[in-house]
Parts: sequence; structure tokens; C-alpha cells
Amino acid sequence: MLCCLLAVGGCGGGGTGGNSGGVAASGGGGSDDRRPAIPAALIGDWSGGSSDGFESSVYSFREDGSFSQDILGQRITGRFAVGENQLTMYPARGAPLTFQWGIGQDGYLYLDGESYVRFR
Repeated sequence: MLCCLLAVGGCGGGGTGGNSGGVAASGGGGSDDRRPAIPAALIGDWSGGSSDGFESSVYSFREDGSFSQDILGQRITGRFAVGENQLTMYPARGAPLTFQWGIGQDGYLYLDGESYVRFR
């Protein structure tokens, strides 16, 4: 299902391109002081995912645990959770998607080996 949703967003091979993954965080529900924060390095807008430029997308990750993905004129929204080197997105429609993630030494976000640069 991961590649189904992201087929036009570029489904990459293994590796995160970096080793600075996040800490456990929950993307839903009310406030819970015991829940670790979402990694600050992940928060923001990220563009990329395709080396050919035709299948790129923009991901936006927010402090409140919500995300959006803009791809080919469509917007997918939902919640996300981060743990160690895995990021799981829970779209409003469809099955959850889990990626290996990290922020590389180059400052890029890597999702299953695909690179994304800060955008906006």
C-alpha cells in the first residue's frame, strides 16, 4: 500500500540517508505530558521524492501531529507518529503508511531513501 499511495510521489529503496531519526511520538488524541515531543527537525514543509521532477511531492509535518501531502494537484491529510527511525502516516482515507526516516547530514529528510529538501 505504501507504493500505491506514493507511486506518483516516488517510492524509494532502502536506507534513510541519515541516522538522526526521531523519538517516539503520538500523532493523535488529546494532550499527554508523558508523550515525547515530535522531533523539531521534522516539522515543516519538505519537497522532493523523485529524481525526474515529474513525480515529486510536498510533505508538511506540523507540531500538532498532523500532516499533508500535495502531489499532482491532490492533497492528502491525516495524522502521523514518529518512533526511532520509523514514521507512520495515518491518512484520513486509506491504510497507514510506514517509512524509514531520518535527517541526513546534508539536512535533507529521507523517507525510505527518497530525499526531500526544506520548502517554503
